[in-house]
Amino acid sequence: MVRLLYSRYWPAAQRILPLGALVLYGLGIVAAAKLFRSIEDLYLRYALACVAVQTAALLILAVGLIAGKMIAVRWNERRRRTLDQIGGLFAQYSCGAQCERELSAAARVHTSEFLEVWEASLTTLKGSSRLRLEELLMRTGLGRRLVTQLADHDPGKVLRAIALLRKLESPPMDTIEKALGHPAEVVRAAARITIAARGCSESQDRVLNQLPSLPFWQRIVLFQQIPADSPALRDYLTQAFLTGDDTVVLAALEFVLSRQRLQPVSRANRLACSPSAEVRIKFFKALPFLATDEDTAVLIRRGLDDPDWRARAMTARACGVLRIASLGSELARRFAQATQPVEAGHLARALAALEGDYWQRLQEFTVAGNEMTRAVATEVIEKHLTQTQEQVR
Repeated sequence: MVRLLYSRYWPAAQRILPLGALVLYGLGIVAAAKLFRSIEDLYLRYALACVAVQTAALLILAVGLIAGKMIAVRWNERRRRTLDQIGGLFAQYSCGAQCERELSAAARVHTSEFLEVWEASLTTLKGSSRLRLEELLMRTGLGRRLVTQLADHDPGKVLRAIALLRKLESPPMDTIEKALGHPAEVVRAAARITIAARGCSESQDRVLNQLPSLPFWQRIVLFQQIPADSPALRDYLTQAFLTGDDTVVLAALEFVLSRQRLQPVSRANRLACSPSAEVRIKFFKALPFLATDEDTAVLIRRGLDDPDWRARAMTARACGVLRIASLGSELARRFAQATQPVEAGHLARALAALEGDYWQRLQEFTVAGNEMTRAVATEVIEKHLTQTQEQVR
């Protein structure tokens, strides 16, 4: 069924199958009506035929469901016993016993169960025992079969093959990379993730170049999979911040935010003054994790003057994280004039982080004439005191 869903015949099948079912239903009614020829009333005859056909269909469906359930229970029980037997053979093999012939026979007869036990064993075992299991997969011929399945049209088989092959010490990355051209998006996503985690620098570079066109969730997954010391990653980030493509810059900033590790960036002033509000917002949000070649206080001051309140809010947040005390007076002034609750909250939290005189200034706002400012200051002070007490405990 899955193969049909992803075949080129599925669009035609979607149109033909409902029509075919309707035709069969109509033919069944006509055939059943002939059994009631003794009834002279035509409407009553066909009404009884409809009831008979529907009743027969429901009975067949009920019998099929019951039989299917019984078969599934027996099949699951037999499969459990097979898994236990193969698991016992794997335990003996990992301990050095010579049972490769029995394992090869199990791989031929019970391929699915063999691969399931092999995957679980590979996750548990380390060292020489793990290497023996990897060699066993190739000697049984299943390794070559999995490589062949990477070109299969069925996405389920391809995903299973990728999941198993990526566990090898040296997975066939050239073949896995070909899965990037698979018609199913889920297969292409799995191939990208595998290449990001295990591929060479050239392959990783090709995947990273696709980041701007990928959905947000795929970007996050790729960012978490690619090694932090990857040369392709360093080159990508270096070039990304220098490009004028906003989508590329946003993808790079997303990576910085997801990893939350210090990342060098040049020409930060260009990002702070970007025409795109989204770039400016994300840049100031990621600023605490960017090692810039410019004065951070100057960048913060520029962000506080941004026309977009969201960028100003992220700038205030960055100022609090970086604890730039020289901008405390500016933060207090802007907090007194703030009109957006979110921006005011970040300004207040930044003042609380600076502590000292600015903590006293924040307390003064609890009796301010502005109701919003008073409420935000009171809430931030209460949370700050609660966190301080918990840290002391």
